Amino acid sequence: MQLANPEIFKQFVQIKDHQTVTTSEIVAKVFGKRHANVLRDIKSLLDNCDEEFAKLNFEVCFKINELQNGKPTPYYNLTKNGFLLLVMGYKTKKAMEIKISYIKAFDYMAEQMAKGNASLLEQYYQALGEHNAEKQFASLCGKALNEWKGKKPLLEATLKIFEDKMQIELPLLN
Repeated sequence: MQLANPEIFKQFVQIKDHQTVTTSEIVAKVFGKRHANVLRDIKSLLDNCDEEFAKLNFEVCFKINELQNGKPTPYYNLTKNGFLLLVMGYKTKKAMEIKISYIKAFDYMAEQMAKGNASLLEQYYQALGEHNAEKQFASLCGKALNEWKGKKPLLEATLKIFEDKMQIELPLLN
């Protein structure tokens, strides 16, 4: 099986705050579209997609447009998932190349997993995921324990008051 050509994606990628992103402006340029039309496409996606997904994958930004007297001009930073969601709706030849490359990469990963050939990197990510889940659980337990330490004396004192009041007083026989 021929793997996806990574060169096709290089024209989109940039690193911002240690995250791989692209922008709506780059999408417009590479696909030969007007930026206003790409913004329209993104807004249409945002109107119809899960709010949390939208928040994680589409960041609206502004830059100063010197040609329009310093007026802020909107654009979007898109994560890989935001980019793919947007481009999967396009029907141009370039969009088709991206879709096919993505499908080939997915098929390759599925084939490797079916063979049981987890790469060292895949094993690392699996172990990292388990580590992060356990760390998060331990952190929650630690927070709960700290809260308990603060509440314990008051709760035990309150219980003692109720227990003392509930004790039956037996009359003393003389």
